[in-house]
Amino acid sequence: MALAYSYCTLPANITVQPVPFTFHVPRRDLLELGGLVSVAKIPPSSWYIKHDDGEFGISRDWLAAAKNAWIDDFSWSTHEEKLNSYPNFKVNITTDEAGVFSTHFAALFSKKADATPVIFLHGWPGSYMEFFPMMDLLVQKYTPETLPYHVIVPSIPDYGFSSGPSADVELTFPLAGEVMNKLMISLGFNAYIAQGGDVGSFMATQMCGTYDECKAWHINMLFLQADQMLSLNDTTPDEREHIAFAKTWSESGSAYAYEHGTRPATISLVLSTSPLAMLTWIGEKFIQWVDQRAPLPLDTILAMVTFYWVTDTFPRSMWPYRFLTGIVGAPIPAMPFSLTKPFGFSSFPIEQSVLPQKWAEQLFPNLIFFGKHLIGGHFAALEQPVAFLEDVEEFIARAKQVVKI
Repeated sequence: MALAYSYCTLPANITVQPVPFTFHVPRRDLLELGGLVSVAKIPPSSWYIKHDDGEFGISRDWLAAAKNAWIDDFSWSTHEEKLNSYPNFKVNITTDEAGVFSTHFAALFSKKADATPVIFLHGWPGSYMEFFPMMDLLVQKYTPETLPYHVIVPSIPDYGFSSGPSADVELTFPLAGEVMNKLMISLGFNAYIAQGGDVGSFMATQMCGTYDECKAWHINMLFLQADQMLSLNDTTPDEREHIAFAKTWSESGSAYAYEHGTRPATISLVLSTSPLAMLTWIGEKFIQWVDQRAPLPLDTILAMVTFYWVTDTFPRSMWPYRFLTGIVGAPIPAMPFSLTKPFGFSSFPIEQSVLPQKWAEQLFPNLIFFGKHLIGGHFAALEQPVAFLEDVEEFIARAKQVVKI
């Protein structure tokens, strides 16, 4: 727990006192999980589920091996110890429209007077655990006295350890963004940078486009609108390959999102009946959305799914899709997008969306950083933490030359 104590000095101008938070799964719950995994049925082989090339989704052989590993090899206690090694807190954030949100965040607080506050926003089916490798790198690189940033890594509203609204209203991006902005203000940060991927990319964009306190933002996923698709003549061969990849994913890999957006109750109830069913649904994404030249370990995938199971996250995590994919076939709606605040983008080749560099330079006059990578996928911070952190640090340095943060 030395790490937690080293980086937990709260900012001097904090307005709401967070409560330290530690998470522990009761042994009976872990035994129940193990029992449910053990008795879960895997159907006999058939034409579709015997294929292991990903064309039809998860293969039977992968699921059978993962089931055995979950029972025989996986240790949640190792991951629980890791998540508790960081300073973790909870704080109540109140909104007029939706009541109170019990909001969790991990943090690396700096002791430097001029440290730059940065909030890192995860997505689905991820969690704040995606940023652990990056946080480890920061701890190796800096001490609390030299850390140039206040690193705030929340469970976004209604995910993981954060609640949804106390009022009986549907959570939306504007509400979630309000909560995250108020979280930063409550910590004493009236000027900060937002970073996000997946759902977090939409949230960071919305926050920077809405709130004065959010001075700049960096994302690693952006779905362009139809009128933003520019000439292929302004793309490189690898970017054209990425465009083709993204088109194929949209045609054959996005059905899950429309299920989330149109029938969130049904899919939530189905997957919450069996951890093996949840592993199949979520595990597919942690396999197919990453760069296969550097796949995630099975232990990491099992940890992510276990986290969703023990926190009952899945039924609560559908809210972003009501806005994004609530109408089958409709384009993904645009978020409020600032064309004046410093904007940064990191491009990884196995991402479902694509933003060629020359397009970015033409579309966004406020683009101050574009990081282009040869390896990596959707879960950039988890897959390629070194490259991810290098991009973020370079973006922060450039943003501070443009605006006061």
